[in-house]
Amino acid sequence: MPRDLRTLVNAPIAWAQSRPSEPGAAGTAKAGWWWLLWACVITAAVLLVSLAASNHQRHEAGFDVFDEGAHYDYVLALTHGHVPASGARVSQTTLRMLSCVGAFASPPHGCGALYRNPEHYAADGYSYEAVEQPPLGYLPYLLTIQGQGYTESALVDARWGGFIWSVVGASVLVWIGWMLDLTLLELCAVLVICLLSPVQIHATATVTNDSAAVPAGAAVLATFLVSRRRHKAMVGIGLIVGLLVGFMKGFFVVAPFVVLAAVVLSDVAARRRPTRADFWQRYGCPLAMTAGAVAAYAAWLLLQDARAVVPTGVVLHALQGFSTTSYLRPSTIFTGIEDELSGLISSATPLYWLWNLAVYGSLAGVVLLRGTSRKPQLRAAASAIFVGVVALGIAFPLLNFIEGHYDFATPSRYALSLLPIVGVVVARTWRAQALLFVGVLLPGLAVIAQLVGGSP
Repeated sequence: MPRDLRTLVNAPIAWAQSRPSEPGAAGTAKAGWWWLLWACVITAAVLLVSLAASNHQRHEAGFDVFDEGAHYDYVLALTHGHVPASGARVSQTTLRMLSCVGAFASPPHGCGALYRNPEHYAADGYSYEAVEQPPLGYLPYLLTIQGQGYTESALVDARWGGFIWSVVGASVLVWIGWMLDLTLLELCAVLVICLLSPVQIHATATVTNDSAAVPAGAAVLATFLVSRRRHKAMVGIGLIVGLLVGFMKGFFVVAPFVVLAAVVLSDVAARRRPTRADFWQRYGCPLAMTAGAVAAYAAWLLLQDARAVVPTGVVLHALQGFSTTSYLRPSTIFTGIEDELSGLISSATPLYWLWNLAVYGSLAGVVLLRGTSRKPQLRAAASAIFVGVVALGIAFPLLNFIEGHYDFATPSRYALSLLPIVGVVVARTWRAQALLFVGVLLPGLAVIAQLVGGSP
């Protein structure tokens, strides 16, 4: 290869491998600011791509199949200054909106009627998200929902709250990249995995608290990294972060659980027994975050049960009674685990399937291949991800079975809060050329194929 051409090819690769700690002409501080500047440019580019990829879904006519109408009613109640009680009926405002714009498999019925019978709608008209969903995951939607609009454009405006969560999550991911001293290419791969996941894109283009998953997982990882950098337990801050995560959505607890599991597995692999002196320094923060998230969600369920207008079982039966089982089926658990490991798959193009295989296949390689024993922390983190996926795959159907013998597998969107951890492990696993393909080119081609095909 001619020298000029080799220089032309190697220059972008060398630029993409710059780190915030890399000393420049005027020292490390100046190099760090340049890294931060380019990190912001890369972040803006990824966010713009996510906007383009989600645009079709954001402008999709009618409410989405994934309970968007119930989430919309929850946000509408928050705009009026109260949290809906468990067992409350869907408001007439939401019913009118459903009738005006339609919903999945339910065409519009017109806007003329002054009153609509809630029992004619899904789940007998109960605002069923109020049974177990805490309010913090809906906060950005309070800025975008109109409350009195009954048009498709009003629904599109409300859906922009999900993009606000994307911006928040991207900002925390850049902070994580700074703390981990990631190269620009590694940071780009983390951003792409977190923000261009088809499941995450769908969540950010609808009204749902699932759009808060990536920011929640990123906040958990960032808090843990700060505690490690400062060599302090940070139990109080960890507890606060855990409480906030638990009040965003209960199953986000899988993120701090995975961080805790990674620390445990790392110590087990190193045959290390923490002493009393360093136990809290190593385990204090992840333990506090996990305990805080569990406590927050449990407290919320108890509070909603105390506020319930009708027994919780009545609402759950109206919502889930169509699918019951006499025993907890292993196939349901396995289906949920499979779905959790399919967060990068979309029916729009097979390229997403290849991307998903490359990402989660690399995690499996880190766990199983002997060569990765030189990276014990990466192996512990990858193993912890699979432990968390299995735990969530069991917990969700088990809780549904206990509540009323309901038979439902864990949805893939419930594992979205793990994407920041997945992204970091993958970015640290691949070499630059391979990471360029897995973390940038392959998902980029998948998004282009999706846009050209016009698929949501």
